[in-house]
Amino acid sequence: MGDVTAPRDTPLKEGIAAARAGRAAQARAYLLPVVQADERNVQAWYWLSRVVESPDEREICLENVLALDPGHSAVQSELAALRAQMAQASGPAQPVIEFIPATPEECLVSDAAVEPLPCPYCRTQVAPQARQCPACSRTITVRERKSKGHSVYSLGLVIIWFGLANYIWLGLFFYYLTSDLPAIVDASPGLAATLRKLAELLGLKAPALDSLALPSTPVLLIGGAAFILSLVIAACLYLRIRLVYWLTVGLILLGFIFLFYNAITAEAWQLVRLAGTLVLFLAATSLAFAAYDEFAWVERRLAAVLDPDVDSHSALYARGRKYADQGMWARAVIHWSRAVALNPGHPDYRLALASAYINLNQPEKASEHLEQAQRIEPENPQIPRLRKQVPIS
Repeated sequence: MGDVTAPRDTPLKEGIAAARAGRAAQARAYLLPVVQADERNVQAWYWLSRVVESPDEREICLENVLALDPGHSAVQSELAALRAQMAQASGPAQPVIEFIPATPEECLVSDAAVEPLPCPYCRTQVAPQARQCPACSRTITVRERKSKGHSVYSLGLVIIWFGLANYIWLGLFFYYLTSDLPAIVDASPGLAATLRKLAELLGLKAPALDSLALPSTPVLLIGGAAFILSLVIAACLYLRIRLVYWLTVGLILLGFIFLFYNAITAEAWQLVRLAGTLVLFLAATSLAFAAYDEFAWVERRLAAVLDPDVDSHSALYARGRKYADQGMWARAVIHWSRAVALNPGHPDYRLALASAYINLNQPEKASEHLEQAQRIEPENPQIPRLRKQVPIS
């Protein structure tokens, strides 16, 4: 259990002494720089909770103490008593839901969700199945990929198509090389025999070995188109284009039909090669089904909740700026409030919250944060400009 009384440096020692002497303003002046420099200073957060000016700020300080020292029973009791006093003072009111998902799936719109979620734009409580906020008329759902990145399954499909493209290229090269096989036989019977054996191994036909051989130009053109198509499909699968995924599934099914037809008409010596092809098709089928989620899209509900991937006050402030630029003022408030909790003495965070509350038409909270910013940085030119924007209640 951490010690919340032992001072460790001069500013902290002076702040604690001022707090014990009842000089709250002086104590805040010493303690705020301490928590700004070291967000994990348990002692500073504890003593700051004794000298802040509002119950909300005291609650934030005590929450930070427990976050750093969860086993401190005295602070737990103090925080519980403070929350009971705050609830009694405010009276019955509809709570603002601070739903922080543990996984991305918890953000998805679900029929099982029954609690209203706050609109990320105006903070109005909206039913979880709604796609539009009734208060601000903004769309509050977004379509996104179910899977964030590639897996070995989708990459396996890409590799198969890339391998097929190379197989076609090799076939075209062999076809072109053997387009005049009689001349090769006359010049080098050994090379001709080698080409015949290679053709058998690859399952290819040399045009001069077939009495119904087609002219080489159309074959090369069609083969070249197939080669390019295979490369395009491989690229589209890498980009996770859903239509190409279903095209691949359809081609795999057609391949099974073609393979079955060849199996019942093939000679016995050809069955070994067909068995190898069957293994390839089964592997492609398994990869296609396993990679389904990577090509699927889901509808996610936007809400005024804290993003779980940000933890530092600077990152929280930057994320809030991002949401503010998108007009999601309620979502920005969530992140800026947490930034203030981690670093209550930063004037930019207070001014950002004031700006957000102005846009949310909550003048009392906007004025409160402007006053806090005034105490921290009295000469900041943004403060009078924002005061002019505060709605008159």
